Amino acid sequence: MKRKGRSTLSDPAAEEAEQVPLGRNRDFKRLWLSQALSATGSRVSFLVYPLLILALFESVAAASAVAAVCALSEVVARLPAGVLLDRLQRRSVMLWCETARILAMVVAIVTIATGSATLWLIMLVAAVDAGGAALFVSAERTALRHIVPMEQIQTAAARNEARTFTAELLGPALGGVLLNIARVAPFIFNAFAYSLSFLSVLAIRKPLQSPREQDGEGVWASFLIGAQFLFHQPFLRALAAIGPLLNMAFTGTMFVVVVVLNEAGVPSYGVGVCLAVVASGGILGAVLAPMLQRKLPPRRLVVILSWTSASMVALCIVLPAGYWMVVPLPILVLFAPPTTSILFGHQTAVTPDHLHGRVVAAMGLLISGLNPFAPLLAGLLLETWNHAVAFAAFTFIFVIASIIVTFSKGVRMLSAAKFAPGIVERTSHP
Repeated sequence: MKRKGRSTLSDPAAEEAEQVPLGRNRDFKRLWLSQALSATGSRVSFLVYPLLILALFESVAAASAVAAVCALSEVVARLPAGVLLDRLQRRSVMLWCETARILAMVVAIVTIATGSATLWLIMLVAAVDAGGAALFVSAERTALRHIVPMEQIQTAAARNEARTFTAELLGPALGGVLLNIARVAPFIFNAFAYSLSFLSVLAIRKPLQSPREQDGEGVWASFLIGAQFLFHQPFLRALAAIGPLLNMAFTGTMFVVVVVLNEAGVPSYGVGVCLAVVASGGILGAVLAPMLQRKLPPRRLVVILSWTSASMVALCIVLPAGYWMVVPLPILVLFAPPTTSILFGHQTAVTPDHLHGRVVAAMGLLISGLNPFAPLLAGLLLETWNHAVAFAAFTFIFVIASIIVTFSKGVRMLSAAKFAPGIVERTSHP
């Protein structure tokens, strides 16, 4: 479909399902299920790795190091993602990611059960788990446009955000319960979840990319092509500037919460329930997303998300260590689903498919680039001072990001008109 002065970037394969509701789109449901299972396993891991390290080695520094390794492996995995996703079969990439993670879980199960697990081995398992998850997510995001028409992208993205926060809700609580039963139990569950995710991807019938010529550029050149496209889009350029700060502050805040709850004597299942309570704000946000997107312009949603996050973490500074510390945090993530689905819908709409893998990889790399420093900073502040100082540091980062969001020209340029169903403005690209 074409209109004067505009072009559609939707994929022909997706257009076949143009009149099919998402609830009846089998390939969308398979893709949704695969990522739901994969993400749930990732959230189980998010809780289990630091608690396992604290239990085995009684060291906050070691726990922060493992969390930093996870974050760093996500960043490293996204560097070659552009080449892999735009050159290889995206289905194959997703299948290999889940295969690697299954093998990592088997290694963890055997070594933990036999008492031979070391800090370095757990770090290696965590790195494979987190890196595979990052690459899997990037592939899933580039595949979405090939199984739903462009008219449904924003709705599909909103459902994916609901899926993400459902995983946030279930994963930590489940991880805490399983870890309380046995140290190998979370890894057994993850091996099972990743196996089902593998089968769900295998069952998808539609191709997950358009036919294309082989570009032949290297990893670094691929990243630069994706980054160059981003920096030609004012809003995406602004997002690449503020995303690292927001992600770093959130990652650090949640690491502080896990460590402080553990040190306050909260059992592993209690820590998991606390993280599930935090995620409940995201579930509510996903439910309210259609209404919030109708009533609030995209720019205002981004601004509200940033300043609300800063305010809620600031409240944690004065709250005592323990369960009360979690009370404000559901509001921190309340506005994430409606905001993220709009941002993802915009990025998908303006990106040509032959660049989509490189753009998604470049954006993921840029906005997660500071994440490895978050647990290291949190661990240093917790070891040197206390949780109030740690929360204050991440509040400061949230405030800096919020100021940038408020006055950013790129964010102001984001308008609802750019999300007209199926239609995007013509864009120049490298």
